[in-house]
Amino acid sequence: MQILSQFKKIAALALGLSLVLAVSVSAQSGTKIKFYGKIVEYASGVPMVEALQEKFSGKYDIEGIQVDWGNLDKVIRVGIASGEPAEVYQYWPQAIGRFVADDMALDLTPYLEANGGEWKKTFIPSALDTGKINGKYYALPLNSNFSLMIANKALLDKAGVKVPDATKVFPLANATDNGRSDWIYRNGMLSAFKSAGKLDDLVANKIPGTDPLWATVLTNVKGLYDAGYMYPGKGAVTIKNDEVKAGFYQGKVAIMTEIAAGASATIKDASFETVILPWPSMGKVNAVLGGCDGVFIPANAKNKEAAVEILKAYLGTDIQKIHAAAGLPIVNANVQIADPVTKRVVQVSADVEIREFGLTLSKVSEYTGKVLLGDLILGKGVKAVQDKMEGFRKEILAAK
Repeated sequence: MQILSQFKKIAALALGLSLVLAVSVSAQSGTKIKFYGKIVEYASGVPMVEALQEKFSGKYDIEGIQVDWGNLDKVIRVGIASGEPAEVYQYWPQAIGRFVADDMALDLTPYLEANGGEWKKTFIPSALDTGKINGKYYALPLNSNFSLMIANKALLDKAGVKVPDATKVFPLANATDNGRSDWIYRNGMLSAFKSAGKLDDLVANKIPGTDPLWATVLTNVKGLYDAGYMYPGKGAVTIKNDEVKAGFYQGKVAIMTEIAAGASATIKDASFETVILPWPSMGKVNAVLGGCDGVFIPANAKNKEAAVEILKAYLGTDIQKIHAAAGLPIVNANVQIADPVTKRVVQVSADVEIREFGLTLSKVSEYTGKVLLGDLILGKGVKAVQDKMEGFRKEILAAK
């Protein structure tokens, strides 16, 4: 009986302990929040999400989900359609109109303008406006981003190329994965049409694919590959970013293209002196496709208020300092940029065109991002690509 009594006491203690542990675990876990914004490509991406998780430990159980850039639109739409979307999605503010048109993005204006616009004032205005549609804010900027070039200074010096003149065409490498395949074509289109005073019409889909400027840009792009300027020659149409970096670090290529947000990390790993170059122009006026990385909250998010609270912290001074320290050109007006590379990135951002430019059907981006370069260089040529783009343009206009 004494043994049985002892077992009862032990059982009671165990039950009490389990209840305490259950309460403790519940208190620590908090409300579950799916944060689809862990950018593993940025040195700051994982630390920022970890800082967010630590800040809200016990209140919110934040799941940091890695961004799948190649399938981002599909991931977001499927998540929203399921009725169980993430509370926060990484997305480009300048392209948020795709989701606003389908009533999928939460209007963040009331939160930004509350308390005399306290939150709104923490952003650089031009960056904040990238997510503004018809006077309302639907997406918020994380950092500015655009394409630029990084050069091996020693190779340029050896070739007698002066840095101020290095915006002409030189042997270079441009990756075709991670949405980079159409960089040379798209930036060429922007600068050529802006120089001709036709950029607004291009944006509005008023320029037919038969326009001579289309042929000029496509011919110039094709010429880079045909002349053997693009690393590694054969295979340049399908080269991946890790191959580009390897060739650059090994001194096999003088200039490589890179996103502004990745410039500091790329330069850090180089064993030689580098220099950041602005994107070369195909006209008298330069223009580079760019914008911002950013975040938005789905209109049908289950925990909207929690999502707003989390975004205020994620885009706030403390966590944005982590972003800035990693060399990212942040848009929080209260954080000073100290890194010299990032300062140079900001300097060459003057030519950035932060807007969508025409032909925004998903199958158009699929074609320009994955097929156009192969068609242009390896197969059908300039005229065939022009005809394809004109077909897309007519389809878009007919749908309006």
